Amino acid sequence: MSEDQKKILDIQKKWSEVRRLSREEAASQLEGDWLEAHTRFFDKFDEDMTKMTEISQLLQKALEPPKVAKKTLGQKRRDKWARIQAREAARAGN
Repeated sequence: MSEDQKKILDIQKKWSEVRRLSREEAASQLEGDWLEAHTRFFDKFDEDMTKMTEISQLLQKALEPPKVAKKTLGQKRRDKWARIQAREAARAGN
């Protein structure tokens, strides 16, 4: 490996350790560029999660439309009786 590749590998290892720290641990253990990178990463992560939550709430209505409950047998019979009564009333009115 070249020197550049070794440096990149070291940075990757360090970042994988830094990324797993909580905000409180990072504030107490890190300083300088690593703390700034950790803060930027998690600020962006929180922002993206907020956006995705909003998008999922908007899409939920399209993916799962509200279902209309099926009519019961009694309701079907009442509706039929109402149609018959309306038809008979219309015939009597003419």
